[in-house]
Amino acid sequence: MRSPDERRTLCLAGLFHDVGKFKQRAELDDDRGLTHGEIGFRWLKDHYGENSLISLGAKNHHATDEDVWSDNKLLVLYEADNCSASERRSHYDKAKDVSATWQRDIPLACVFSRIRNPHEDSPKTLPPPAYWELPRLQNGSLGWQPPRSDEGENTRERYRDLWEKFDLEFHSLKSRANHFNVDAVLHLLEKYTGTIPSMTLRVQGADDRESYRKHPDVSLFDHMKTTAAFALCLADYYRKNFPEDWAQRPLKEEITGKASWENDAECPFLLVGGDLSGVQRFIYTITSKGALKALKGRSFFLELFLEHAVDALLEAMGLFRCNVIFTGGGHFYLVAPNIPESLQAVDHVRSRLNAYLFEDFNGALELFIQTVPFRKADLKDVTAVWQRLSMELEKAKKRKREDFLADLLGEPKEPHSDCYTDKCQVCGREDRALVYLTIRETALPVCEPCRDQYFLGDLLQQASRRGDYPVIYRWDKEPAELSRNRYVRIENRWYQPAAGVFGKKREELEDMADAVFHLNDWDLTHFEHRGSRPLFAGIYLPPEDAPRDLESMADKGFGIARIAVVRMDVDRLGRIFSQCLPEGERTFSLTASLSRQLSLFFKYHINGILEGASGYPEKTRLADRGHAPRMAVVVYSGGDDLFLIGHWLDVLEGTLDIQKAFAAFTANPFITASAGMAVSGPHEPVYRLADAAGEAEDRAKGERREGTKTVPGRRAFTLFGTHTFPWHDAKGPDVRKVLEALEHLHRFTAVNGRSLKIRPHGLSKGFFYRLLELVRRQRRDGVWVLPKLAYLFGRTRVDGAMEKDWVALKHYIFSSKADGWRHVEAALLILLMMMREGGHNK
Repeated sequence: MRSPDERRTLCLAGLFHDVGKFKQRAELDDDRGLTHGEIGFRWLKDHYGENSLISLGAKNHHATDEDVWSDNKLLVLYEADNCSASERRSHYDKAKDVSATWQRDIPLACVFSRIRNPHEDSPKTLPPPAYWELPRLQNGSLGWQPPRSDEGENTRERYRDLWEKFDLEFHSLKSRANHFNVDAVLHLLEKYTGTIPSMTLRVQGADDRESYRKHPDVSLFDHMKTTAAFALCLADYYRKNFPEDWAQRPLKEEITGKASWENDAECPFLLVGGDLSGVQRFIYTITSKGALKALKGRSFFLELFLEHAVDALLEAMGLFRCNVIFTGGGHFYLVAPNIPESLQAVDHVRSRLNAYLFEDFNGALELFIQTVPFRKADLKDVTAVWQRLSMELEKAKKRKREDFLADLLGEPKEPHSDCYTDKCQVCGREDRALVYLTIRETALPVCEPCRDQYFLGDLLQQASRRGDYPVIYRWDKEPAELSRNRYVRIENRWYQPAAGVFGKKREELEDMADAVFHLNDWDLTHFEHRGSRPLFAGIYLPPEDAPRDLESMADKGFGIARIAVVRMDVDRLGRIFSQCLPEGERTFSLTASLSRQLSLFFKYHINGILEGASGYPEKTRLADRGHAPRMAVVVYSGGDDLFLIGHWLDVLEGTLDIQKAFAAFTANPFITASAGMAVSGPHEPVYRLADAAGEAEDRAKGERREGTKTVPGRRAFTLFGTHTFPWHDAKGPDVRKVLEALEHLHRFTAVNGRSLKIRPHGLSKGFFYRLLELVRRQRRDGVWVLPKLAYLFGRTRVDGAMEKDWVALKHYIFSSKADGWRHVEAALLILLMMMREGGHNK
């Protein structure tokens, strides 16, 4: 095995091999007439040295570069570049295409615009084209920038401005010797090159559809990241298989030969997949006391555990974060070299982590890790590889806890002496010592892991409220100088959420922790520690002066005192990855890009959406209520799903904002999400509310009756547990029509403090209740209520100042079809809940 420094150098060489393309497009005077390889070399040698592999790799990664063929490290880099670029469709076919030209201003095609309609039995309908712009940074961070429908252009001026900022932040890293920190460099490259096309060849095909099919759609970042990952894998693979030859001669044919690309060639790569089982039950099994902190603590514990598991695998195999394809939602995937040491590392880490989970959580959680080998040829269509890995994980999950059968089938163990008369009040365990956890002046006996998770939620809240840039400090040895309630243990490491402290001297930082995770932070000037690295997580919390627990949220919110849970996930995600990319486009880099963008939305942008941060879409405010922070908390958000809890109206509005933002971010009407919302009092056990929201989400995803019709499921939102509406439906009631009905109804009310009040001389509250009963009877019993509706409206009078709104409401109600009154019922429920104040005990 190579030394850690050699491995790091090879990784950085892969990450920077095409950085000259970025600088070239800025068209600086000093770069005129130079190739992108020469431009990259000249910039890199000033930072890493003229003879460093990092610099030489930029100049020598093409077949025409003579030095490539004399050094195995350069051969590996060259072949890794081929692996990453082998899938490109932006090539000119003389027989079919009209022309091909290099255009530096060409934008990157949005990866989501490659996805065919997954709701078709045989996905074939493509969405309209969409394009990413170059990043427009807001206060040094990546802001909200969904794709655009018109192509636009990446001008020299935009590239030049972007390069200057990139160069400045790189120097900031270098000033702290962190330009050798792979995690920091990877983060910097994603920030600046995540929407830059990896190549700028514009092919004009036989028609517009063929031209767009060949439009560049892999970012420079994704290309460089996968090149670095493949370089590490190939170096380990060929060094292992040709140990004597590696140091003595260039392995030209072995590494780059045509035979290595055949369908029957050896497999140099492993796809490694992890699946954490038991997540749902683990998160929800809590009491209502301190539920908000306990929920967030448990959810964030799982986030940290997945990061911990990925770190354990990477360290055991000598790899870096560039090898990670995706982590979130209880899953992770990475690419590794197909050598015995990798398989041994997987077995060791799996065994080690599951022993920890079994000991600390009594088998409630189990981590399954499986591998499948794959060839270079598979990179052009990875569908079969993903399917094989999925099958291996499913087979493994049928053998749950097989390593602990002796413990599970042995004689029942005596309860811990603390549990003869009590048990953990959170998870119900009786086999561990109990400690007391004080929540709102109530002392609860709990086990140590449950106490740690509560503290984790509390610390995360404190860190988030005290500054814009919270961090997680990680120690490899227990920090004896800290109070025990300031950190949590995950296997053999310890973690502490805290407010970010920047500007310290390096020696002070080294004493603080072994690594620093920067939460949702794009400012590389903060990456001062040698172990600084980014961590994206949905951690939105109300600000410092807002309520901190569910009961206070319910009491101090707008309208009736209720809390709500929303569960939401992307429809047919497995099908999107496996079937909805057209044949020939299911490539490794494109699927990695798709995963990265989904992760960015659910782990990063979700916070800005709920906060209504600068540049993000304006927050929804129903019935013109005033602007205030959302009293809601992201319990978890990652992969493709979301769990949101808080005051019912903030949760409802937040869900509408997320759906609207997701539609804009994907720019693909066929990529949809479904959601379910359940509402209850603040003292309802969270697991019941979570189950109810899950059932509501299932209703949104299942077939349903709408009037006399049966409509397919998905692409819908179930309100209040039972009222299901599609997000968009041109022919029937949908969520938009619910909001339209609410707009007509709320004109007869006005905001008064923390609720809506009836406007004088207008409609009475009794009118709304009678209208609700009539439309509910129509929906529930199929009773023809039109005469009764006419009678109700005929005997009602309003003040002249509201006459115009009254006429509009009558026209709206009576122009609706009978089977369309369901949306009026839902709007009335929202209105009446906004008209009540307090009452959480009713």
